[in-house]
Amino acid sequence: MWKMAEEIAAKEGRLDICVANAGIAHIAECLEYSAKDFQKVIDVNLNGVMFTAQAAGRQMVRLGTKGSIILTASISGSIANKGRHAIAYNTSKAAVLQIARSMACELGMKGIRVNSISPGYIETDLTRQYLETEPDLRAGWSSQNPLGRLGRPDELRGVALWLASQASSFCTGSDIIVDGGHRAW
Repeated sequence: MWKMAEEIAAKEGRLDICVANAGIAHIAECLEYSAKDFQKVIDVNLNGVMFTAQAAGRQMVRLGTKGSIILTASISGSIANKGRHAIAYNTSKAAVLQIARSMACELGMKGIRVNSISPGYIETDLTRQYLETEPDLRAGWSSQNPLGRLGRPDELRGVALWLASQASSFCTGSDIIVDGGHRAW
């Protein structure tokens, strides 16, 4: 990621926005979770996001850019998902929330804002693998929010665009929850 960010900055002469979005999951009971499976989830969800944000931040500082770094966390970073044994996923997304806050505090004086977005249950390739093999899962997840349905990836673009723009110029270290009201209950 460091090299890729350097190449983008060299080619474009700037790097203004970074969206660090990574996620895999593995379902297993906490007492049976293997070290290998846990590490794989952490490597993608946590380390992938951290080093992507770091790479972008380095270029923003080097170029004197007042940029925006947006990290994709999850409501799973601040709640335990009912009926889902996903300790590594939940742990990794909680850590992403802290990366956003910590980086916001370190980079704010350099004009770089860092925020996170915490989606609820969104129908993606990742969630679809579970939805297709567990027939009752869609209804169960949908019943856990007041809107009574899963979200769509395109329903995150408005908040991402807002965080990327100057319209959110006084927003840093924040987590924007987009969960259909899941956490309201």
